[in-house]
Amino acid sequence: MRTFRPAVMAAVAALVLGGVAAAQAAPRGLVEVPDESGRRGLWGALGVGAGGESFDRRDGGGYNGDLYRPTISARLGGTPNRYLRLGGEILGWIDDQGRRTESITSFLFIAQLYPAPRTGLYVKAGLGLGRSEVDFDQGFGVGDTGFAGLVGAGWEVRVARRVYLNPAVDLVQQRYSSRSGQRYRERIVNFGVGVLFQSGR
Repeated sequence: MRTFRPAVMAAVAALVLGGVAAAQAAPRGLVEVPDESGRRGLWGALGVGAGGESFDRRDGGGYNGDLYRPTISARLGGTPNRYLRLGGEILGWIDDQGRRTESITSFLFIAQLYPAPRTGLYVKAGLGLGRSEVDFDQGFGVGDTGFAGLVGAGWEVRVARRVYLNPAVDLVQQRYSSRSGQRYRERIVNFGVGVLFQSGR
């Protein structure tokens, strides 16, 4: 037994030293550095949240108080590199008032930038169209269509090989002209959490 232990230790030492020497001898240009973020290929996300809506009639009174209601969102896109995601997003705010339902929806092209890719933190911007609508139980509705913009930030927390938990906060600003010609603005501050799926291809 006494002669066996030194032999095992010598073999282990030889393997370790051999591996170190091989690593040092390998050409640096051929060593592949893995993307630890896993951020590549196609991606999609679903989310829910609470959005504070307020509007400004442009009459000098400014925005009214925030009205918090549920929000839902869906995103889909691609990943040019680990620093950037591009895609489209639909974000909806819903206020069910019994016989009528008010909704504010944004259809956006978005970009998410990851300054420090390993952390999963990102900043976000988007542009597109907005729709403010009121639907009645009688089967008709009224609404306006305008421009929408978004800025936000979030954090992707990896919970599985291709699945991320995604808390985020977004500010959506929409501008409209009503049928009567009156201009007004609406904004939503949304606090949400979602699940993001990454294809990895």
